[in-house]
Amino acid sequence: MTTRRRLRNRYDPPATEPEAVSVQPVSPFPAPPDSGQEPAPAPVQVNGPAVDSAEAPAIPVAPKEAAPKLQRPRRRFGFLFMIVLASIAFVTGLLVFNNLVMPRLIHGIGQVQVPDIRNLTLDQAEQALRPINLQVSRAGERFDPVVPRGFVLSQDPTPGTEVRGNRRVSVVVSLGEEFSSVPELSGESQRSAEQLLRSAGLRVGAIARAPSDEVGQDLVIGSDPGPESVLPQGSPVNLLVSTGAKEESFVMPDLMGREIGGVRRQLESLGFHVATTGSAAIGTVTAQRPAPGSRITRATEILLQATGRVIR
Repeated sequence: MTTRRRLRNRYDPPATEPEAVSVQPVSPFPAPPDSGQEPAPAPVQVNGPAVDSAEAPAIPVAPKEAAPKLQRPRRRFGFLFMIVLASIAFVTGLLVFNNLVMPRLIHGIGQVQVPDIRNLTLDQAEQALRPINLQVSRAGERFDPVVPRGFVLSQDPTPGTEVRGNRRVSVVVSLGEEFSSVPELSGESQRSAEQLLRSAGLRVGAIARAPSDEVGQDLVIGSDPGPESVLPQGSPVNLLVSTGAKEESFVMPDLMGREIGGVRRQLESLGFHVATTGSAAIGTVTAQRPAPGSRITRATEILLQATGRVIR
């Protein structure tokens, strides 16, 4: 209820039907129009005898409502204050989260020292890392002539490194000693055989030479170990190289007492080189070299000696 409403209720007459109220100004002596004085207040009659208006009780009037004051500066200040307060709260929460909560979630996991798991099997490495909350990660494999197959060759991080828990340790596992198969080298030239051996991870060992009727000169007859033999990487392979076809050999016959002319013609027709000692080229053979029974080839020179006269 407003102030005006309360005042109206206060001065309203009782609930009975109000009597007629007449208010008439009475002025037996009206002031002259140009006297310059204000006329005296006229008596007022209010439900009874006339009362001088000066003495009449004043009718309360509702006060005017005060004009609202400008509040924009105050609202702006409050808005800025809330922004600053929210920023401080955010920064404080971030610091608390990073320094108190995060260390418990992540940083709180203790630092551990990576052990040396080299020369262990994968199962042994996992058992060594499990108590300190580390895991094994297989990064690759490599042949190694020293470390047996299935054992750890290297690791990352290296032994002694400080790491947090739940870290993975990458390992390279040994495939053991690498083996190679000897390639087929028969009929290859010596240079080609050497290249094939190097490509297979092997090397050339000793080289021996021998005649061969099946393989041409300077070609490989065979190898030791033979083709498809499995050897460790870097093992030597010996080669046998042909010097050409074998020379045909014969047994030196006994030419003693035979006519030198006929013997000489027969030997030369077979491809032998025959020479005589001295100036005698006739008669019967009295001496020969090589001796009867010796093994000779067509390159062997045969020397004959005759009597110098024909025996009939």
